[in-house]
Amino acid sequence: MKDEFFPTGSVSHDDPAVEWAMGTIDGLRPSEQRELVRSSYRAALSFERTGDVDHLVNFAKNLLATVHLRGIPAYAEALKSASRGTRGSGETLKVEEVLNRLME
Repeated sequence: MKDEFFPTGSVSHDDPAVEWAMGTIDGLRPSEQRELVRSSYRAALSFERTGDVDHLVNFAKNLLATVHLRGIPAYAEALKSASRGTRGSGETLKVEEVLNRLME
């Protein structure tokens, strides 16, 4: 698509942050990529049906957070290990603790 169809202030398709995000998305399994498209369509359809912009705002926040987390190698590897049934030390952690460890 050409940028001329987007409003002023829109981010370019070749913006470095977009390129990085696309690299992260390319690394997802097809089922995960499909779920991103499903979530996108659901948010757009919810907005169309209700006129409530919060559907789009919440989706945008969730998408940005998901791509950011998936772009952290330790987080991505932990998800892959979890999906393969690999177990850690048996230690139970709160979500905040896990996120803090991943950000280290």
